[in-house]
Amino acid sequence: MELSEMIEITDILQKTEDTLESIWNQFEIFCPKCLHFKMGQCISMLIQQEFLLNTDGEFLNSIFLLCQVGQPQKLNPFNKVIFNFINHKPNDSRRMAAAYLINLLPFSQETMSSTTTQILQNVKSVNAPLKNFPYSPKPDCSLPIVLDDPENDSKEESHYKEVLSQLFDQNVFERTFLPPLSRPPPPLYYDPDELLWLCPNDNDYTFAMDTNINTELDKTGELRKLFILAQRQVLEPRQYELLKQELCEGGEALQNLSSLSPSALPKLVDKNPSLAVDILLLLAQTQQFGEYLTILLNMELSLHSMEVVNKITANLELPPQFIHLYIRSCITSCTNITDKSTQHRFVRLVCVFLTALIRNQVVNVQDILIEIQAFCIDHSRIREATGLFRLLKSLDVKEI
Repeated sequence: MELSEMIEITDILQKTEDTLESIWNQFEIFCPKCLHFKMGQCISMLIQQEFLLNTDGEFLNSIFLLCQVGQPQKLNPFNKVIFNFINHKPNDSRRMAAAYLINLLPFSQETMSSTTTQILQNVKSVNAPLKNFPYSPKPDCSLPIVLDDPENDSKEESHYKEVLSQLFDQNVFERTFLPPLSRPPPPLYYDPDELLWLCPNDNDYTFAMDTNINTELDKTGELRKLFILAQRQVLEPRQYELLKQELCEGGEALQNLSSLSPSALPKLVDKNPSLAVDILLLLAQTQQFGEYLTILLNMELSLHSMEVVNKITANLELPPQFIHLYIRSCITSCTNITDKSTQHRFVRLVCVFLTALIRNQVVNVQDILIEIQAFCIDHSRIREATGLFRLLKSLDVKEI
């Protein structure tokens, strides 16, 4: 908080001849509602350091503003400050006036039309305890760091502002003397059933181990872990080479893994497309290969899925029906994409994919010529689609 703001607050507190309603209106003009809590903290600091407020009227104005900024009173965060101030010296005139004002809650229009000077004149000389104040006292565990100097009773305005400047510049109000807390280290856990490590005194011994035991079992377990890992993240080059070497050697251990199922193919294609191509080439002669192609056909369109199809078509002669269905699936997926930037990116990928299939003579263009041409015309603003359309026009369809 700036010192200028603090001086403005103290100027409002010193207006003991203004009505409470006028003081509250001046406070609201100076301080918007979003800063009420911050200003309430500053006022509570002034109340806790009594030497910063000179008159009983300033104290009463401070108590009034704390009650107003913390409404409703049951949830007022400054109830502790008000309670501790009043009960510190119950017979003190300032505390009696504050207790008298608190007992008037909620403030009526008559009270709001009174000045603090008038309220001080109405305070009786007897003790006025708090009635039904919504706060239960709790013991403090710290001491304030700012203490009044009884030998210095200067009330000059210049001295007053100098003390405020020093306190706020050094942020003294937020410091406290905290008592030392005992934090002994917890005792070591002891379990009577815990296995103890024995250290024999005879050091003439050696360990012997069969390095060939369970070698095949360990290799199979490692391959299983690597294959499961390949469905979750991109493999390191060393891990990929290990699996690829096993595939080149026949892949018997890998084929026997229960996790090598058609349902695992989408994750494998997404994370490690090169490994997926190697496995599909290995399983091309098995009866399950048709299931893998079905899964590949129903996968969501992506760069990796087209890469896998492109590579296996370059190494295997796939059923023409599968290639036609996959091309139609790619075209349909591009059409259904609503985001324009994403659609343009996938249209480019599909056009490059179709160009590669046509140039490698993998697909019979005559069977799906109409669909490809319509696809190119729909996306004629994209350069790759225009190039694919020109390629179709340059080909002799009868020779294809």
